[in-house]
Amino acid sequence: MAVFDNHFHLDPRGLYLDAAKMFKKAGGTHLMLTHLPYDDLPLAGGDDYAKAYERTLDTARLVRAEVGLTVFVAVGPYPVDLLRLDETLGLASATEAMKKGMDIAARLVRDGLATAIGEIGRPHFPVASDLWRSSNEILRYGMAVAKDAGCAVVLHTEDPTPSIFEEFGTMADAVGLPRQRVVKHHSPPFVLAEETHGVLPSILAREDHLREALRKGDRFLMETDYIDDPRRPGAVLGPATVPRKTAKLRSAGLMSEAAAAKIHEELPAMTYGIDVR
Repeated sequence: MAVFDNHFHLDPRGLYLDAAKMFKKAGGTHLMLTHLPYDDLPLAGGDDYAKAYERTLDTARLVRAEVGLTVFVAVGPYPVDLLRLDETLGLASATEAMKKGMDIAARLVRDGLATAIGEIGRPHFPVASDLWRSSNEILRYGMAVAKDAGCAVVLHTEDPTPSIFEEFGTMADAVGLPRQRVVKHHSPPFVLAEETHGVLPSILAREDHLREALRKGDRFLMETDYIDDPRRPGAVLGPATVPRKTAKLRSAGLMSEAAAAKIHEELPAMTYGIDVR
């Protein structure tokens, strides 16, 4: 059976291929490699996203070749980039630069080089009201672009509540993006329909979170949000966490074979349009 980590970062300055090898050694088979900003690459405008995304795509190619994992890729302008761009360009031009980053990501999806647009969304901390409005404008634009490209979006936002899940579902409805194709990264253990409102939670693979989620059902993905930052070893969770927790929960009888298949194979295939076998 596949073991899929839905949110995993790699950085050439971190453990890099060794982290992917740790995931594989623990029983992992499939990764969603998610783009994050590289602070050694310039970000002066929207066109700069092309070079940054290429580094993430190069990493995916290397992991496939050298480690033998199946790697899918999500690329998109990181929400906090808006604050950096606002300082140098002003908010109107910064907003357009972020939208250009969405357009470049969508082109990579159409070209078959990327699977999803992400992580996109809005800052996970309080910001000025004008920045918040622009962040939501950019997020809605990203959902519209994803709808046109026929792909999912992976959201980075503040800690969600059921009402925030409903807000994202309503945003998706407005542009015609199916709610199933809206993935809330770093989700708490929300699984019930009245908690998620059709948006798909990607739950941090802490054992307490997973136990609570499994008591409610099996409509969720699992992730580590491993960030591969040498300044924060093992953050957010270590690279082997998803396969290890999956094996432990299955051994304890808390995750059935059917639930494991749904979490690691059926839902990723349905959400992203990928082959997870």
